Amino acid sequence: MRASISYQELQRLVTENTHQPISFEFVDSKTIKVLYELNLGFMKRKIGIDLKVLDIVGSDLRVQYSSGFGMDGMVGMALNMVKDKIPADLLEERPDRVLLVHLGQIDKIKPVFDRIDVRDLNMLAEALEVVGDFK
Repeated sequence: MRASISYQELQRLVTENTHQPISFEFVDSKTIKVLYELNLGFMKRKIGIDLKVLDIVGSDLRVQYSSGFGMDGMVGMALNMVKDKIPADLLEERPDRVLLVHLGQIDKIKPVFDRIDVRDLNMLAEALEVVGDFK
């Protein structure tokens, strides 16, 4: 089974749950760029973080982020700012720029994992594709 969710709908869901304005851009079949406007008080700067899907086990998604040369410090600041505004137990930071996202903690997404054994996530030009089997 394959299903997709547009980047616009994904943006709406994430913004609704984190209360942070973000946007998405396609990079390749396993990577998406997340754009976030960081407000440093004296200036605003839009930063982009590439998120590469490493794997998904159950409802836990493991992604690796990269931000380009010299941007890791800003990414760390942005992650700390966002972590304070998202539900507890949704995001874990791991070594080597890996994030573990507990998708089952999101009420609107949890029913998907109750009915579907998700095997993979792929990025399409305009949407995120979920690959799995009905339980």
